[in-house]
Amino acid sequence: MPAIVEYPRASFKSALELANSADSLGGTASAEICAEKMGNKLGGAFNYIVSAASKFKLIIVKTGQISTSPLYRDIKLSYTENEKNKLLVISFLSPPVFTRLYERFKGKELPIGMLEKMLIKEYSVDDNSASRIKKYFIEGAKLTGLLNAQNQLISYDLGNVEAENIETEEVQIIQENSNIINQETNPTLSLSDLDEFVFHITGPGINSKIAIREDEDFIILEAMIRKIKKRFDINNLL
Repeated sequence: MPAIVEYPRASFKSALELANSADSLGGTASAEICAEKMGNKLGGAFNYIVSAASKFKLIIVKTGQISTSPLYRDIKLSYTENEKNKLLVISFLSPPVFTRLYERFKGKELPIGMLEKMLIKEYSVDDNSASRIKKYFIEGAKLTGLLNAQNQLISYDLGNVEAENIETEEVQIIQENSNIINQETNPTLSLSDLDEFVFHITGPGINSKIAIREDEDFIILEAMIRKIKKRFDINNLL
Protein backbone atom coordinates (compact mmCIF):
# COMPACT_ATOMS: atom_id res chain seq x y z
CA MET A 1 0.00 0.00 0.00
CA PRO A 2 1.40 3.45 -0.89
CA ALA A 3 2.62 5.67 1.93
CA ILE A 4 0.26 8.27 3.33
CA VAL A 5 1.18 11.83 2.45
CA GLU A 6 0.96 13.98 5.59
CA TYR A 7 2.05 17.27 4.07
CA PRO A 8 0.61 19.66 1.45
CA ARG A 9 2.02 19.79 -2.07
CA ALA A 10 1.03 23.43 -2.57
CA SER A 11 1.35 26.59 -0.51
CA PHE A 12 -1.06 27.81 2.16
CA LYS A 13 -1.51 31.00 0.11
CA SER A 14 -2.59 29.01 -2.96
CA ALA A 15 -4.95 26.92 -0.83
CA LEU A 16 -6.56 30.10 0.53
CA GLU A 17 -6.92 31.46 -3.01
CA LEU A 18 -8.76 28.28 -4.05
CA ALA A 19 -11.10 28.49 -1.06
CA ASN A 20 -11.73 32.17 -1.80
CA SER A 21 -12.51 31.30 -5.42
CA ALA A 22 -15.01 28.62 -4.39
CA ASP A 23 -16.56 31.08 -1.94
CA SER A 24 -16.92 33.76 -4.64
CA LEU A 25 -18.73 31.19 -6.79
CA GLY A 26 -21.38 30.64 -4.13
CA GLY A 27 -19.50 28.30 -1.83
CA THR A 28 -19.64 25.27 -4.14
CA ALA A 29 -18.43 24.88 -7.70
CA SER A 30 -16.91 22.32 -10.03
CA ALA A 31 -13.16 21.88 -10.17
CA GLU A 32 -13.13 23.14 -13.75
CA ILE A 33 -14.89 26.40 -12.86
CA CYS A 34 -12.68 26.95 -9.81
CA ALA A 35 -9.59 26.42 -11.95
CA GLU A 36 -10.85 28.93 -14.51
CA LYS A 37 -11.62 31.42 -11.73
CA MET A 38 -8.01 31.17 -10.56
CA GLY A 39 -6.65 31.40 -14.11
CA ASN A 40 -5.47 27.78 -14.01
CA LYS A 41 -6.17 24.66 -16.01
CA LEU A 42 -7.16 21.23 -14.78
CA GLY A 43 -4.04 19.17 -14.29
CA GLY A 44 -1.35 18.11 -11.86
CA ALA A 45 -0.51 21.61 -10.56
CA PHE A 46 -4.13 22.51 -9.86
CA ASN A 47 -4.71 19.07 -8.37
CA TYR A 48 -1.93 19.74 -5.86
CA ILE A 49 -3.65 22.98 -4.83
CA VAL A 50 -6.95 21.14 -4.32
CA SER A 51 -5.21 18.48 -2.25
CA ALA A 52 -3.41 21.10 -0.16
CA ALA A 53 -6.58 23.11 0.46
CA SER A 54 -8.23 19.92 1.66
CA LYS A 55 -5.32 19.13 3.98
CA PHE A 56 -5.51 22.66 5.37
CA LYS A 57 -9.24 21.97 5.97
CA LEU A 58 -10.29 24.96 3.88
CA ILE A 59 -12.38 22.97 1.39
CA ILE A 60 -14.37 19.77 1.09
CA VAL A 61 -14.24 17.78 -2.14
CA LYS A 62 -17.17 15.55 -3.02
CA THR A 63 -18.41 14.12 -6.32
CA GLY A 64 -16.30 16.50 -8.36
CA GLN A 65 -17.47 19.59 -6.48
CA ILE A 66 -15.30 21.88 -4.36
CA SER A 67 -17.06 23.42 -1.35
CA THR A 68 -15.77 25.75 1.34
CA SER A 69 -15.40 24.06 4.73
CA PRO A 70 -16.91 25.04 8.10
CA LEU A 71 -13.43 26.19 9.16
CA TYR A 72 -13.18 28.49 6.14
CA ARG A 73 -16.62 29.90 6.93
CA ASP A 74 -15.52 30.59 10.51
CA ILE A 75 -12.43 32.39 9.16
CA LYS A 76 -14.56 34.45 6.79
CA LEU A 77 -17.07 35.38 9.52
CA SER A 78 -14.51 36.20 12.22
CA TYR A 79 -15.48 39.21 14.33
CA THR A 80 -11.91 40.36 14.95
CA GLU A 81 -8.51 40.06 13.31
CA ASN A 82 -7.28 38.18 16.38
CA GLU A 83 -10.02 35.57 16.03
CA LYS A 84 -9.37 35.30 12.30
CA ASN A 85 -5.65 34.79 12.78
CA LYS A 86 -6.22 32.06 15.39
CA LEU A 87 -8.36 30.18 12.89
CA LEU A 88 -5.82 30.69 10.12
CA VAL A 89 -3.15 29.22 12.41
CA ILE A 90 -5.39 26.22 13.07
CA SER A 91 -5.85 25.76 9.33
CA PHE A 92 -2.13 26.09 8.59
CA LEU A 93 -1.17 23.57 11.28
CA SER A 94 -3.71 20.97 10.14
CA PRO A 95 -1.29 18.86 8.03
CA PRO A 96 0.37 16.44 10.49
CA VAL A 97 3.94 17.23 9.38
CA PHE A 98 3.37 20.94 9.94
CA THR A 99 1.86 20.25 13.36
CA ARG A 100 4.83 18.17 14.46
CA LEU A 101 7.32 20.75 13.18
CA TYR A 102 5.57 23.52 15.06
CA GLU A 103 5.25 21.57 18.30
CA ARG A 104 8.92 20.64 18.15
CA PHE A 105 10.29 24.12 17.53
CA LYS A 106 7.73 26.55 18.95
CA GLY A 107 9.49 29.13 21.10
CA LYS A 108 12.78 28.25 19.39
CA GLU A 109 14.66 29.20 16.27
CA LEU A 110 13.65 27.14 13.27
CA PRO A 111 16.74 25.33 11.90
CA ILE A 112 16.20 26.55 8.34
CA GLY A 113 19.60 25.34 7.10
CA MET A 114 18.88 21.74 8.15
CA LEU A 115 15.12 21.75 7.65
CA GLU A 116 15.13 20.09 4.23
CA LYS A 117 17.26 17.16 5.45
CA MET A 118 15.13 16.85 8.61
CA LEU A 119 11.95 16.67 6.55
CA ILE A 120 13.39 13.75 4.60
CA LYS A 121 15.03 11.85 7.49
CA GLU A 122 12.56 12.47 10.31
CA TYR A 123 9.23 13.36 8.72
CA SER A 124 9.07 10.96 5.75
CA VAL A 125 8.91 13.72 3.15
CA ASP A 126 9.82 12.63 -0.36
CA ASP A 127 13.36 13.62 -1.38
CA ASN A 128 12.13 15.44 -4.48
CA SER A 129 9.48 17.36 -2.52
CA ALA A 130 11.45 18.36 0.58
CA SER A 131 12.70 21.73 -0.69
CA ARG A 132 9.18 22.78 -1.68
CA ILE A 133 7.66 21.58 1.61
CA LYS A 134 10.30 23.56 3.50
CA LYS A 135 9.35 26.63 1.47
CA TYR A 136 5.63 26.08 2.05
CA PHE A 137 6.12 25.75 5.81
CA ILE A 138 8.28 28.87 6.09
CA GLU A 139 6.02 30.97 3.86
CA GLY A 140 2.86 29.83 5.64
CA ALA A 141 4.39 30.37 9.08
CA LYS A 142 5.29 33.93 8.10
CA LEU A 143 1.86 34.54 6.58
CA THR A 144 0.12 33.48 9.80
CA GLY A 145 2.57 35.32 12.06
CA LEU A 146 4.06 32.15 13.53
CA LEU A 147 7.59 32.87 12.29
CA ASN A 148 9.22 36.17 13.26
CA ALA A 149 12.09 38.11 11.68
CA GLN A 150 14.62 36.15 13.76
CA ASN A 151 13.25 32.86 12.33
CA GLN A 152 11.78 31.91 15.71
CA LEU A 153 8.46 30.08 15.88
CA ILE A 154 6.12 31.98 18.17
CA SER A 155 4.36 30.04 20.93
CA TYR A 156 0.91 31.01 19.77
CA ASP A 157 -1.92 31.11 22.31
CA LEU A 158 -4.96 29.65 20.61
CA GLY A 159 -7.14 30.39 23.62
CA ASN A 160 -10.46 28.56 23.48
CA VAL A 161 -10.26 27.90 19.77
CA GLU A 162 -9.86 24.16 19.34
CA ALA A 163 -8.21 22.67 16.29
CA GLU A 164 -10.15 19.98 14.51
CA ASN A 165 -8.94 16.43 14.58
CA ILE A 166 -6.02 16.45 12.16
CA GLU A 167 -5.30 12.74 12.15
CA THR A 168 -4.49 11.48 8.70
CA GLU A 169 -7.29 9.65 6.92
CA GLU A 170 -7.11 5.88 7.38
CA VAL A 171 -7.48 5.20 3.71
CA GLN A 172 -5.75 7.32 1.07
CA ILE A 173 -4.79 6.31 -2.45
CA ILE A 174 -1.45 7.94 -3.17
CA GLN A 175 1.41 7.89 -5.68
CA GLU A 176 3.72 10.52 -7.10
CA ASN A 177 3.14 12.84 -10.04
CA SER A 178 -0.38 13.32 -11.39
CA ASN A 179 -0.23 14.35 -15.07
CA ILE A 180 -2.80 15.21 -17.71
CA ILE A 181 -1.21 15.28 -21.19
CA ASN A 182 -3.26 16.16 -24.27
CA GLN A 183 -2.37 14.49 -27.58
CA GLU A 184 -4.38 12.78 -30.33
CA THR A 185 -4.70 8.99 -30.53
CA ASN A 186 -7.30 6.16 -30.41
CA PRO A 187 -9.90 5.84 -27.58
CA THR A 188 -8.94 3.58 -24.65
CA LEU A 189 -9.53 3.50 -20.91
CA SER A 190 -7.23 1.45 -18.69
CA LEU A 191 -6.65 0.93 -14.96
CA SER A 192 -3.27 -0.20 -13.69
CA ASP A 193 -2.96 -3.17 -11.36
CA LEU A 194 0.17 -1.84 -9.66
CA ASP A 195 0.40 0.14 -6.43
CA GLU A 196 -1.35 3.15 -8.00
CA PHE A 197 -4.51 3.64 -10.00
CA VAL A 198 -3.98 5.30 -13.39
CA PHE A 199 -6.81 6.08 -15.79
CA HIS A 200 -5.71 6.47 -19.41
CA ILE A 201 -8.32 8.22 -21.54
CA THR A 202 -7.67 8.77 -25.23
CA GLY A 203 -9.82 9.90 -28.09
CA PRO A 204 -10.15 12.65 -30.71
CA GLY A 205 -7.86 15.46 -29.55
CA ILE A 206 -7.14 13.94 -26.13
CA ASN A 207 -4.66 11.54 -24.55
CA SER A 208 -4.79 11.88 -20.77
CA LYS A 209 -3.24 9.85 -17.98
CA ILE A 210 -4.68 10.60 -14.55
CA ALA A 211 -2.98 9.10 -11.49
CA ILE A 212 -5.26 8.63 -8.48
CA ARG A 213 -3.32 9.07 -5.24
CA GLU A 214 -5.91 10.60 -2.92
CA ASP A 215 -9.59 11.52 -2.85
CA GLU A 216 -9.03 14.97 -4.37
CA ASP A 217 -7.55 13.42 -7.52
CA PHE A 218 -11.00 12.16 -8.49
CA ILE A 219 -12.14 15.70 -9.31
CA ILE A 220 -9.80 15.76 -12.32
CA LEU A 221 -11.09 12.40 -13.53
CA GLU A 222 -14.70 13.43 -13.05
CA ALA A 223 -14.13 16.74 -14.85
CA MET A 224 -12.56 14.90 -17.78
CA ILE A 225 -15.52 12.50 -17.97
CA ARG A 226 -17.92 15.44 -17.97
CA LYS A 227 -16.04 16.98 -20.91
CA ILE A 228 -16.32 13.74 -22.87
CA LYS A 229 -20.02 13.47 -22.05
CA LYS A 230 -20.62 17.04 -23.26
CA ARG A 231 -18.93 16.17 -26.53
CA PHE A 232 -21.22 13.15 -26.95
CA ASP A 233 -24.29 15.26 -26.17
CA ILE A 234 -23.28 17.82 -28.81
CA ASN A 235 -22.66 15.10 -31.40
CA ASN A 236 -26.10 13.59 -30.71
CA LEU A 237 -27.71 16.95 -31.48
CA LEU A 238 -26.01 17.22 -34.88
